[in-house]
Amino acid sequence: MQDMQTTAMVFAALGPTMTLGAVVSLLVRRARFARWPRGVGTVVGFRVRHSRRDGRTRTYYHPQVRYLAGGREWLYESPVSTSSPQREVGASVTMIHDPAQPQEACIDEVAEKYFVSLLVGAIGAVFTAVAVWMHLRVPGAP
Repeated sequence: MQDMQTTAMVFAALGPTMTLGAVVSLLVRRARFARWPRGVGTVVGFRVRHSRRDGRTRTYYHPQVRYLAGGREWLYESPVSTSSPQREVGASVTMIHDPAQPQEACIDEVAEKYFVSLLVGAIGAVFTAVAVWMHLRVPGAP
């Protein structure tokens, strides 16, 4: 019983903290990106990454985009991967970049800009739901 109470306390502490942190992060990033100018970039290739798990090989594609900013050409590689290329080489994409540091850029899409915030928020929401469930179901849980 003591283990369940401890687990409930951990979920009750982490869930709302993670959710609140994710919301703050999302709002800060949104305000930051709102000040970044937009431009057009061109997909020039993909970094292909292979991962082996459970005897299966999985392939992931990270788009590489060339864009102009600050009078110079830059190459951006997305940290977000997909299991198949979502664009063709030569395709145009909307990019945003930090005017003070043009090498700081990203593709102007929700997944590119907010992936980590949304992931942490989703995990926090699940932890919060588990904490509420444990509170209602486990005697002595916080």
